[in-house]
Amino acid sequence: MPRLALTVSLLLVAAAGCVERDPIDPPIEPPIEPPIEPPIDPPPVVTTCPVSGTSPFASLAVGDPEVLARFGFARVFDRIRATAAVTPTQTSFAIYQAWWRTFGASAALGDCDDPGVDPEGYGLRCPRTPELALASVNPLSPASPVQFVPVGLFNRFDLAPADGRHCGEYRIVYALASSPGAPLGGRGFVIFEAALPNPTPAAGVDGCLPVARFWQALSAEFDPSVRAARLEQFYLTGGAVPGFPAVVDAHHYGLADGASAAVGAGQIRTNMFVDNVEWGLREFKLRRRCADPASCRLTFEHVAAKANPAEALFAGTHPRSAAFLAGFVAQLRGLTGGDAATLALDVPEVADTFESVATLGSANVRYAARASVATRAELQRGLLALDAPLTTTNVLARATTQTCAGCHEVSSNVDLGGGLRWPPSNGFTHVDERGQLSSALLDVFLPHRLGVLEGFINARCGTARPSHAIDPRRTIGGGVVGNAN
Repeated sequence: MPRLALTVSLLLVAAAGCVERDPIDPPIEPPIEPPIEPPIDPPPVVTTCPVSGTSPFASLAVGDPEVLARFGFARVFDRIRATAAVTPTQTSFAIYQAWWRTFGASAALGDCDDPGVDPEGYGLRCPRTPELALASVNPLSPASPVQFVPVGLFNRFDLAPADGRHCGEYRIVYALASSPGAPLGGRGFVIFEAALPNPTPAAGVDGCLPVARFWQALSAEFDPSVRAARLEQFYLTGGAVPGFPAVVDAHHYGLADGASAAVGAGQIRTNMFVDNVEWGLREFKLRRRCADPASCRLTFEHVAAKANPAEALFAGTHPRSAAFLAGFVAQLRGLTGGDAATLALDVPEVADTFESVATLGSANVRYAARASVATRAELQRGLLALDAPLTTTNVLARATTQTCAGCHEVSSNVDLGGGLRWPPSNGFTHVDERGQLSSALLDVFLPHRLGVLEGFINARCGTARPSHAIDPRRTIGGGVVGNAN
């Protein structure tokens, strides 16, 4: 569906154990969560089948100011802290400060020079001094000259794993806003990407149908205040979809209990250009450590940025290069399709870097420029086995599109072979400070997600359910579970 058709669709639907430091500023008290205004009844159960006419701007990418006004950064942060059940002495501001201090190098556990960060030695900017400066401001306070402002809510139902272990991701995007005279400037974005649990995992992905119906039904709700209240319920207060918890919950951002417990689904990602120095994208999950039940503390933990394999693996200069290349060739089919929205890169996490740098002058993720002659020879053999009409340069460029830096900037308008060209971003973003969406979203990705949402519902209109082999590594949208795009 081209951008014009999306716009027409909108018009039609709208009408019809850590080192703890003292905080720099006095801690702020968590605010009392405001009630929904006006109070509304639980949403009606929608049974219309089949569905059509879904607005991407009501049901997939929501930028309505009346909605976003309910999603202040402090409110979301306070709810994460509350649901993590940490000690009262650890304030939201203390958690926030400790998070941004991880961009620095120090003796504190979890900072970017920690041995657990970049253990393979792929390369990481540490310290990132501009980002570290965010620890010195308090955007949880309305008086701060530096704020994080909500610019969009995004329904990523298409990221639900095919086996239904969770029901997709529901994202809130915040943009950095600095007042004149603020101690830091530039651009930056924080994305809270919650994975919503499936309360009936025995039902598989069919248990996620009420969530799909909730989002699709927003296109038929003409009262903006009711849509805002529904989304507030869905994300923050609960009750929007019977049986499902509210989205914003520490457990939905990968929360792990204890120093060695495995992290779960969901994450927080950053896309930062503080003081206009360098675009860098990182990924975090939450971890709680408790010496005893009364002393639990929450931290943001660096994790590998998914689908961002290191350049050294393609260059053949890393000890893991041979094993990586064998696995990469084995999954080439996911990179040979003719639709940008369904390209997929499935690599083991041990191959991923802890940062993706999108600056134009950087060699980061430009795999075609780094691949060795031996790597290209192996890729050529793989392409011949698939009878794929692509060059090795094409497939390396396609791998770049799946990385954070590639999707956000490096791959914009790049020829991918086979008549396919990667759609452009806004320039390092897919939603900017004004809520403007990229051409990639408007022309390619939102139409695809809309098709997944409607198709999922319509395939379940009768008593029969789709029957096919389930690949637990794949999402219902055709991507790889855990990848960003």
